[in-house]
Amino acid sequence: MPARIPPSDQARALLFHARAATPFPSANGELCASVPSSIDSRRVFPLRSAEFRDWLTANYYSEFERAPSASAFRSVLRTLEACARHGDLPAQKIDYRLSFEGDRFTPSRIILNLANANGENVEINSHGWNLATNFQHCFREFTSTLPLPAPQQTVPGNDALTRMAELFRLSPANRVRVFTWIAATLRPVGPYPVLVLTGPTASGKSVFARALRALLDPSTVPLRRLPARDRELLQVAFQNWILAFDQIERIPSRISQALCAISSGDALEVAQPDYRDPVVFQLARPVILIAPKDETQPVWTPSRTLSNRTLSIDFPSLAAPRPEAAIWSAFEALRPALLGTLCTAVATALHRIRDIDLAHVARFSDCAAWAAAAAPALGLEQSAIVETLRDPNSMWTGSDPLRAAIHALLDQSPVWTGDATAFLGQLRAAVPFAPLPTTPKGLSQLLTRFPELRVTRSRGMQGQHILSIEKNTGASQTAANDASVLFPED
Repeated sequence: MPARIPPSDQARALLFHARAATPFPSANGELCASVPSSIDSRRVFPLRSAEFRDWLTANYYSEFERAPSASAFRSVLRTLEACARHGDLPAQKIDYRLSFEGDRFTPSRIILNLANANGENVEINSHGWNLATNFQHCFREFTSTLPLPAPQQTVPGNDALTRMAELFRLSPANRVRVFTWIAATLRPVGPYPVLVLTGPTASGKSVFARALRALLDPSTVPLRRLPARDRELLQVAFQNWILAFDQIERIPSRISQALCAISSGDALEVAQPDYRDPVVFQLARPVILIAPKDETQPVWTPSRTLSNRTLSIDFPSLAAPRPEAAIWSAFEALRPALLGTLCTAVATALHRIRDIDLAHVARFSDCAAWAAAAAPALGLEQSAIVETLRDPNSMWTGSDPLRAAIHALLDQSPVWTGDATAFLGQLRAAVPFAPLPTTPKGLSQLLTRFPELRVTRSRGMQGQHILSIEKNTGASQTAANDASVLFPED
């Protein structure tokens, strides 16, 4: 066993092993260090993080086969912090998963961190993309961060996005919404739409949410429950690029406000020991909410502010569901080609974004322009992207068994005609456990609260009241411009 080393010599030995680290301040004021992770790659750790402590302790142990004393470690840490704060290196921007160069709204280059053992990034400009080392850009990684596969160059006839849509049984309308949201997540600045996946049990919502995370931001914990406190929600946003929350039945007001702030950009303060001022991080993140349809639940409507920030995908019941193992096997085979296609879409957006001029897009105008610029590589029409953001049915309206049942009937037949008694009977057959109106008259009166429906009343030959119900497509533009039309009550 090596002889005991005096504390002064331990500090000197620690500083010797710390020479491989390059201390510097981040743009947020956090003191960090760049340390080698392999021959041609480096990793960035905050100096007061467990990761940097472990790295320095492991280097010390490799020579002396014992741990350094706490006093020696504190001395070395304060020395490195002083070097970072008063050294010659300028403050550097540290991002998570996605970074950019140039103007944040019209960047010249977007960098995607693969977070792999080789320290590779994907650098994307208006002419294409290529793999590069991470020496020029600083990315923050956590223990939950998983690597992305190396993207494959796309070839004609290999439409990975179409195969993905077929694998997860996306309808044409849902395909436009999903690809618009994916394009938005690869934009380095918010605001970002909140993607809401709704549908009955065993309709594939959670599997699809996991696939979206694996495609863009894989993690050891792809889905989690919605935190009870807004501070906890910000901590999750700090450690992930995409936030995905399962089993959403209702959202408390404070958490709803926090989700809105995160989709647009919110501030997180982190106290630093021994320092007067905290480190402040500006966070804007894409969010996925999985909201199962449960007809036994009471009516719940999200706030107008949150609803106006959502893109909703409704998954129908699966008549013949596939085993998850088969789905994941097919998806894993697609991931490199999918990522390559998305990198090409970003390059296309960078090339065309300055020529895009969209008018009358009230929701996500910047995201709409970005997705429209990437549309040729996504296999979409620019007009389809604009229309899906204008469509009031693309917004999440919460849990309303009556509304869901009516829309399910209208999906089978565009126009329903008959008396209120027959209509109530069909709704009860569709959702037998839902708290529906008890009388046909009560149902007829409640139809007025759905402005997205056009209800025409007339008299039959025998004097009975006849209802003609269809979706009110003419109100789409008005409803999209003013989300409060769909939500008369908070």
